[in-house]
Amino acid sequence: MNRIEEMINIDYDQAREIIGKFLREKLEESGAQGYVIGLSGGVDSSTTATLAVKTLGRGRVVGLIMPESTSTPPSDVKDAVWLANTLGIKYYELTIDKVISAFASTLPFYDPSDKVALGNLKARTRMIILYYYA
Repeated sequence: MNRIEEMINIDYDQAREIIGKFLREKLEESGAQGYVIGLSGGVDSSTTATLAVKTLGRGRVVGLIMPESTSTPPSDVKDAVWLANTLGIKYYELTIDKVISAFASTLPFYDPSDKVALGNLKARTRMIILYYYA
């Protein structure tokens, strides 16, 4: 069986069990009470949040929605809010524009035309916020 055939023949119940066990073990190892998940409205964060809720329960999962006005489509925020409400989890919506501006104002070499660097700055800002909240 090749790799593609293996992916097609996934036992999804078994995969969910394995992932759930991993989530429970890592949470126990960390000593934390639950998970903080950045909700973007996309497939990855939606899947992660859903698996965490199914494994731990809605009371142990918090979502952070962190849009940025120039690059986050309103539909993504709407999707993230819908998911949080559907899963029944607490969530916060925090616009990161001011944080990005603060970073930009302190960097003498800041170049707003460098889309890759700006994208990395936005992603790292979101991670800082997630770590801080967690």
